[in-house]
Amino acid sequence: MNTPLSCRSFVLTTVLMLTFTALAQEEERDLQFVPVVGGRSGVGAPSMRGGGNLTLPFFDDFASPTFAGEGGPEELVRWSDGSARRTMTYAIDPPTIGTATLDGLRSNGYPYVFNPESYGWADTLTSVPINLAGRTPEDNIHLVFFYQGGGRGNAPDENDSLVVEFLAPDGGDELGWSQVWSAMGAEMDTFALASVPVDQLIHLQDGFRFRFRNHGAQGGNVDLWHIDYVLLDDNIDPDNLGFFEVAFVDPRHALTKPYSIMPWSHFLSDPLTYMRDSMETQHRNMSAFQADNVTCGLKIRNAVTEATEDFLNPFSNTFVAPFEVFQTPYYVQTGANGVVPSGYAFSDAGNDTAATFEVSLYEDAIGILEQERVGVPDNDSIVFIQSFRNEYAYDDGTAEKAYGLTTGGGKLAVRYDLAVPDTLYGLAIHFTPYYNEQSNLNFLLRAWADDNGAPGEELGDNYLFHQPAYFTDGHDVFAYYEYDDPVPVEETVHVGLVQEMEFSLNIGLDKNTDYNFTRVHYQLGLGAEWVLSTIPGTVMIRPVLRAGVDDVFVSIEDMGLVAPEAEAFQVWPNPAREQLTLLWSGVERPIRWQILDLSGRVWDNGRWALGSDRMILAVADVPRGMALVVIETADGRRTTRRIALH
Repeated sequence: MNTPLSCRSFVLTTVLMLTFTALAQEEERDLQFVPVVGGRSGVGAPSMRGGGNLTLPFFDDFASPTFAGEGGPEELVRWSDGSARRTMTYAIDPPTIGTATLDGLRSNGYPYVFNPESYGWADTLTSVPINLAGRTPEDNIHLVFFYQGGGRGNAPDENDSLVVEFLAPDGGDELGWSQVWSAMGAEMDTFALASVPVDQLIHLQDGFRFRFRNHGAQGGNVDLWHIDYVLLDDNIDPDNLGFFEVAFVDPRHALTKPYSIMPWSHFLSDPLTYMRDSMETQHRNMSAFQADNVTCGLKIRNAVTEATEDFLNPFSNTFVAPFEVFQTPYYVQTGANGVVPSGYAFSDAGNDTAATFEVSLYEDAIGILEQERVGVPDNDSIVFIQSFRNEYAYDDGTAEKAYGLTTGGGKLAVRYDLAVPDTLYGLAIHFTPYYNEQSNLNFLLRAWADDNGAPGEELGDNYLFHQPAYFTDGHDVFAYYEYDDPVPVEETVHVGLVQEMEFSLNIGLDKNTDYNFTRVHYQLGLGAEWVLSTIPGTVMIRPVLRAGVDDVFVSIEDMGLVAPEAEAFQVWPNPAREQLTLLWSGVERPIRWQILDLSGRVWDNGRWALGSDRMILAVADVPRGMALVVIETADGRRTTRRIALH
């Protein structure tokens, strides 16, 4: 929402501090929404195409899909490459909701180089061409932007840097770039304001472009820089800036609690119990003058039935002081019908086993269904999808940091209070790329009954080794790991893993939610006591249940989960009597095989035949019963299959 205010000097204050807590052997590792342009933004007229390129002003606050390839409206595209990414949760107290984040990950979510010693140029964020033909240094054209190092994620070191480069169109894309600004790495919990003049004639041409680049570690979700509120315009006095805006600052991700995701059939057992009573949103007046009568609302749309409910918030911020950061409360279950929900709960999904709702919190009637640009939210709205599917989750789906134990045999357990009895099939786990590729480290899945809030008796037998998996399908992808056999569960269950080695597995740690202290336990080796986590955040481990789905493994694909190397290793027949065929279709070459009993004792082993994709093993003399077949590849990764010998 914008207010008709005049320019005054701009001051930005921040109110949020982040404290990191780490203990020995339990460790925290550092690791969507239309830009307000033109008369609405107070920064000039809308950017127009001239000579095929944009004209001034150029503006983006990263609240909407403005990267090429994101699928947003073509007229909103401001960036020609997208190795950087738009994020909503990584920065601390940004000017407005949404930032561009540069780190050590490619655009597909995979590190540039999975090596802790690798440093160099990483992400790039390049503007589309801009027409500055006919402009002169006297036009006072400046590039203005806010930036922050680290935020809630891993901060860049002092030898890392963020740079801005300008393109002289006559020099071409190979030779025309020159560095015009830089900042050294630092851990920042506030945003700094930068202003760079565009006053050289080689830049004042049609086809001018600018870009942000970060130099630092290339090993994953590390050395983060956040950029927000980028403005390129004329007649700018860097010492006397004014921004005419009241906008959201931070996102929200669920109307339910404590779970952000839960099975639909479980939710329906007691809907009001799992709905929030109320919630708050944070806003900022970016102007030097007061804003009056800032009103908000809440919209909920059923994605299947398309039924829409719109609730006006009775709380109106009648007086908002200059530069003020303020909160707006929303009723969810208590209030007056027609104004705010009264005893509201999601219902009528149009499906017995899953449900999807589109939720929008908006300022002054601008939301997901009622906007100047239909279907594209801006910084006047918070839009999220509330999903109900066959998993439970506390986290919001983003890993700002990494969590791990540094003890061989260490156990990690996350507590879930189930609404109804069900069958546990597997775990969805996000392993965040953080310097070291840990895909050669083994862990076993575990499930425990509850013992007065802590893990108790172990449920089921799980002997199959698993390894952390990393993907090129995007950021924050969850891998699906299946229990050896389905596990009946009810009431309270603790799910997690036991790791083989003393190295951290780098499980995703969501810093925008905080359920570790009451729901995450760890145990540092055999015979040690279970201890509650003291690291703020939420470990990203989710139980996957049957939840009324006939084919749970088809639904896994619908959930966007990936079973790592599910078909790379095949074994038949199973059960086997006299011989066993092993087929390997993975990328890395296998070097050896083993047959183990369930206690880990080696029954048989050998070298894999060079150049072959299969082995036929004689197993008539191997003891009868359940066994494990293990394949080790040249890169040290082990893959396991469970078989029966009879």
